[in-house]
Amino acid sequence: MEYSEIFGAVTGVIYVLLEIKQKRSMWIVGAVSALFYTLIFLNANLFAAMGLQIYFLFASAYGWWIWKRKNSKEDISEPIVVIINRKKALISSLAALAGFLLLWFILKNYSSDPMPATDALIAALSMLATYWVTNRFIQHWHLWIAADVLAIYMYFSQGLYATTALYFIYIIAAVAGIFHWRKFRQVLN
Repeated sequence: MEYSEIFGAVTGVIYVLLEIKQKRSMWIVGAVSALFYTLIFLNANLFAAMGLQIYFLFASAYGWWIWKRKNSKEDISEPIVVIINRKKALISSLAALAGFLLLWFILKNYSSDPMPATDALIAALSMLATYWVTNRFIQHWHLWIAADVLAIYMYFSQGLYATTALYFIYIIAAVAGIFHWRKFRQVLN
């Protein structure tokens, strides 16, 4: 096990703890974790996972900006959560499905990815969950649980044991996140 994988896992745990508390600094820690995991997944030939980390870098910048803008615009003194409406949930889920199918096709036919379908599905679910968390949709936690279960299987089978442990922690954190976010003021989208 490499130190970079351990460092990536530790920053990942810090990120999710900050996410549960809705601390804007989570986006910075998430970007650091994504930098390390980009290289880790590249070395493991998990190309969708690597691409997902690059997406996380951009999403971290976007999340930092949007949370700052929404907090100052709405003068939020306490955290809020948003209940996603069905139309937005359906449209974004269909986009994630299309992304999964495209990514699976590319990985299966044009890469040496050892688990193209699983890697693509984790990436699609994670991208959707990240989009939902930038908008503070409480339902994003459910997507993380699904992606994390799949990730445990994939990373364990590839010998990424610190990363596997991280995703076990992510599942526990996601369940805690659901309960914690339910305490915040809820608004409809």
